[in-house]
Amino acid sequence: MNSLKTHYVFYYPFNYRQYDFEKLQQVLKRNKFYHFTIDEEEFNETLYGPDIKVSPQLLTQFFYPFMEEKLLNDEISVRNFNRYSKKIHCEGKMKTAFDEVPFTILSADINLCPFGIGILALRIQLADDVDMNAALSFGHYFRVLRPKIDEELGTEIYYDNFVFQNTDELLLKKIAPFLEKYFVDYSSIHKNISKIPFFEDERMYVSAFFHMDEDEEIDEYFLYRAGQLNGRDNNGDPYISSTNEEYIKRFVEEHCYERWAPKFHIITTLQGHIYLSSVDDKSMNKYLNSFHSVSYYTLLIHYFYKLMLLKLVFEHSELKFSKDKDIVKELIEQITKFASRYYFPEVAARTEGKEISHYFRKVFRIDGLYRETKETLEELYRIQEDRSTDRLNKLIFILTIFSMISGIYGMNLVIEMLAEPFKLSEIFSFTFFEWTALVLMVIGLMTLVLLILNQVYKYSISYYGKINRRRQR
Repeated sequence: MNSLKTHYVFYYPFNYRQYDFEKLQQVLKRNKFYHFTIDEEEFNETLYGPDIKVSPQLLTQFFYPFMEEKLLNDEISVRNFNRYSKKIHCEGKMKTAFDEVPFTILSADINLCPFGIGILALRIQLADDVDMNAALSFGHYFRVLRPKIDEELGTEIYYDNFVFQNTDELLLKKIAPFLEKYFVDYSSIHKNISKIPFFEDERMYVSAFFHMDEDEEIDEYFLYRAGQLNGRDNNGDPYISSTNEEYIKRFVEEHCYERWAPKFHIITTLQGHIYLSSVDDKSMNKYLNSFHSVSYYTLLIHYFYKLMLLKLVFEHSELKFSKDKDIVKELIEQITKFASRYYFPEVAARTEGKEISHYFRKVFRIDGLYRETKETLEELYRIQEDRSTDRLNKLIFILTIFSMISGIYGMNLVIEMLAEPFKLSEIFSFTFFEWTALVLMVIGLMTLVLLILNQVYKYSISYYGKINRRRQR
């Protein structure tokens, strides 16, 4: 079985510093990443390959207005999804143990999303009429940023007169060499983590479009293999990662969208969002246009949901429980803004959009992650509030006793010589009660000064901590 036309989009997530948002915009422009607007059709049509035309009308009608305003807004703002696109059209080749797969990098997007979430999307078209096992192997290997296990080693990428041993080098040294400079540095939180701590298993998420001959049958086994990106095994034969027929059948039923079956299927898994087509050429063009437009943005918003929630999970998991009350407040503020501005149960107005969104929410565990994160942060904040209240009650108890004693002495004992010219030698002639009043007065003044200094210190630490966190984010 061959794939007559194969398109891939690889999604590389990152966390950029919002403090440098303006600088990053300028750098993107200097590197020919231009702000994407759906009205510039002449430029936009160069991003997806020949004969592919993305309809602006389809995009604007597909999403609800409250989501369209954020996804497709022409205004550049940290509150919007800002897409910067670059036409590339440069050929390359991936060499594995069994295949040499020619490909063309069509274009790249850098999406600067709210809350410092960024997603680099790389569009790739494989050579026409490529063996399906080789096409699946390409997706399997290319999505691995830094191969570490034996079955992923040995792949080489030939591109623009360079040879890359892994995809991470290709992306951060060739496609966007300026980008890593703006990543949030998490080494201050955890010494073994420097960037993208919520990047799952260092593998990119994938969307793919495979078009086969009209006579080809797309069965459950092939759907499973495509959803898992199972290419070849160690002997070069077609690989499938399960031998249990019932499991494969159940997996396909749970993850496959069959509205246009048997000629067209969409399967959504943890590895990717895969289109499989054996329709005629006219219908294929319609589905391929949808793949590069509404499908792209539907995946983008749900992937953003997942990354944002994983980011919050990571940041609250690294908190110093007794010290980071301000950070907890900021995290609660973030998830509140996220929920009110961006987190919607439905983002698409059309039926197919709503149904496909269901698969993303299920695979990414979006609703469960949101619930768990919100509950954990609220519980953490409540516990810290309880601790603060306990400390305050103890302080009030001590100060109340102190105030009562000093008040009694203040009303009944008068050290008259303190109001007159005072000699230090006269202290030694004080009575017991006068000594007590003096000591209470000195301790009271010292306590007052210490409390004021402590509050000034805490406020300063909190203020400068917020400034530093804003610069780092």
